[in-house]
Amino acid sequence: MTVFNEIYFEALFHKFYDQVYSLFLKKTGSEDTAKDLAQLTFIKLWEYRERFSFELPELLQLNRKAKQVFIDWLRKEAHLRKLAEEIKATSTTETITKLELTDTIKKGLERLPPTRKKVFSMAYVEGFSHKEIASKLGISVKTVDAHVMNALKDLRKYLAFLTILGFISK
Repeated sequence: MTVFNEIYFEALFHKFYDQVYSLFLKKTGSEDTAKDLAQLTFIKLWEYRERFSFELPELLQLNRKAKQVFIDWLRKEAHLRKLAEEIKATSTTETITKLELTDTIKKGLERLPPTRKKVFSMAYVEGFSHKEIASKLGISVKTVDAHVMNALKDLRKYLAFLTILGFISK
């Protein structure tokens, strides 16, 4: 009976690496990317070793891993391209304004009571639902609602205060 151990894996690696590398080189046009993707494919194959079937052709299972790796890479590349386009579309002034506003909001958050700050951060920074927050913190959903509402009210007051200070100092 064949066992998927390090020796078997090494044999598969030497037998199919060039083929996998060539496939990725053809698809990406980049030697470095092809090497990275080929390496990742074999890492995924090693992680898959418990479910590896000796009844199915080795190349078929390896190609499945390569396909998964390539699809993940394409998704990541598409996301990076989208981010780059968004960054290009945003002017430097807008970026600075957003950073200043983000910094101002962070300062406002620091002024909130600890529980209110935690609940607000979980809702708006980490993206948890009010029900999830209630479950994680062991409080009712209504309490979460109240904390979020009060945090927003406090932040509005803080931002209004800063706006007034800005007008006064001019």
